[in-house]
Order: sequence, then structure tokens, then C-alpha cells
Amino acid sequence: MLKLKGKFLLNTALLALVLILQLAGLMKGINTKVDSLLPSPSPSLLSVLTALGGDVFLIAFSLLAVLLDIRNSGKLSRETLVFLVSAVIGLVIVGVLKVAINEPRPRNHGGFSFPSGHTYRGAIIAVYASNRWKRATPLAVLLAVGVAITRLLLHVHWFGDVLFSLLLAPWVYSIVKATQDSWLPLYRRVISRLGLGVFDVE
Repeated sequence: MLKLKGKFLLNTALLALVLILQLAGLMKGINTKVDSLLPSPSPSLLSVLTALGGDVFLIAFSLLAVLLDIRNSGKLSRETLVFLVSAVIGLVIVGVLKVAINEPRPRNHGGFSFPSGHTYRGAIIAVYASNRWKRATPLAVLLAVGVAITRLLLHVHWFGDVLFSLLLAPWVYSIVKATQDSWLPLYRRVISRLGLGVFDVE
């Protein structure tokens, strides 16, 4: 428990630090330096890899996780529900920050840059996968970091964008998981009233 608390506090401190540096404009130097040093490889392969952080892959992965739970126990597992809630909450946070901070993307790419939505999706999948399937942890970490790197190589995000999202995913997941006893009863009442017992939790 103390080890988990220590990890969460460190995660919180690093997340806050990156956000403060971003808001203060102190990330611009390293962001520009990293972007200028990175090559611009052919986007064909990178586009395939970066799609692992896209909406389509997140939805497909989520459906697979839900179907596995239902096949195994007839209901959702708490871990899967935490993942789904974390994915939604985190993407809302990402969307709000993008609009609020209004950071331009590198090299005149359209849209807002900070933080990276693709990196968050890849990272939240990685956090869930490493919690559910311990042996898959190395592959899960590779997925999250790999998606982040593709965003940098495609020059559609700054270093600070992907770093923040890599830190945000485990932070949101930890909070949602730690507070599940508070919000789970409400979720179960809603599911019961809607007659969606299959989406109840074990």
C-alpha cells in the first residue's frame, strides 16, 4: 500500500510539474529542440502504428475486453469498468486542456497540441493491460511509448504533449480505481434501472 501511495504521489508531482512548465512556457525550449532533432520518416508505416492510439483501436480493444469478461463470468470485471471510466474521464480532460491551453502543433499542423490524445489512449490501454495481464506489461509499455514516439516522428506533437499524456493515464486510472467504492453503487443502480444486468460488475 505504501509503495502504491509513493508511486501515486510521484506520478502526481511529475504530472503537475509538466503542466506548470507548459503553462509557464518553459517547455518550449526542449519541445523545439526535440522536434528539430527528430527525423521525418515516411508516414506510411508510422500512420499504421500511430493508429494504435486512435479512437477505432480504443473502441475495438474496449469491446474485446468487455466480451472477454462477459464470456468468462457473465458480467464486467471491476478492472474493465475502471478502464472504461478512466478512458472517458481522461479523454475529457485531454479535450478540455487542448481547448484551454490552445497550444499550436509543430510545423503548422492543424488543431491543438497539448496534451496528446493518441498517447493518452495508448497509455490507458497499457495501464489496463498491465493490471489485467501481468505478463503483458512489457508489451503494454511498448505500445504506450511506441504510440508516443510515432506522434513525435510525425511531428504532430511536442515532447511535452506526449510526456504529459503518458503521466496522465496512470494518474487517472489510479484515482478511478481508488474511488470505485464511492461511484460504483451509483453505476450499479443506473445499470439495474436500465435493465442492463450484463454490464453489472462481479
